[in-house]
Amino acid sequence: MKMLENAQKLMPLSIFLASLLALPPTMLPSTAQSSSAPNSQAADDVAAKAAARKKKFEEEKARLEGTQRPQQDPCASGKPVLYITPTAASMLVGESRGFTLFDTEGHKLTAAADWSISNSSYATLTKGTEPTVTAKSEGEFILTATVDSRTAEAKIKVYPGTELPIGTERWHVAPVPCSNNPNRSRISKVVAASPH
Repeated sequence: MKMLENAQKLMPLSIFLASLLALPPTMLPSTAQSSSAPNSQAADDVAAKAAARKKKFEEEKARLEGTQRPQQDPCASGKPVLYITPTAASMLVGESRGFTLFDTEGHKLTAAADWSISNSSYATLTKGTEPTVTAKSEGEFILTATVDSRTAEAKIKVYPGTELPIGTERWHVAPVPCSNNPNRSRISKVVAASPH
């Protein structure tokens, strides 16, 4: 009897949430069903799914209405913005690659930067005039360069095996930040299929 009372309490909530989120009636628990534990669980599941959808809807609504904290425009500070080249790279386990740091005024700041990686399980970082990342195991991590209070990041993905998957970007360089050049575009190198 207690389960029936709980299911009846949940029923109006699930119907209300479902109407807000336009759930099809087939996903709602039936009022004509008996008060067995699986039906009570189904009502709980429907209510939980409806609540999750409502939360997602509210988050998206807030984002679209601009009520979330806006991201700061790094170009508005007046200081030169840093960027790492390449901006992203795909590597195989055992490979090494160098990275370079520039600012938007064209200064090469590679040697002046403090370099770090977000996860040393996937790679090692050898610092020097040109920092070198050596891939150790499959995974993704971020390479960060810091000069004063300014930072730049590059995303790196490590793959197992002896060849990158076909269609994988070997590396890419994003447009220079804060550039007013209308012809700026991303430059990349994609792994092509090899003929058999």
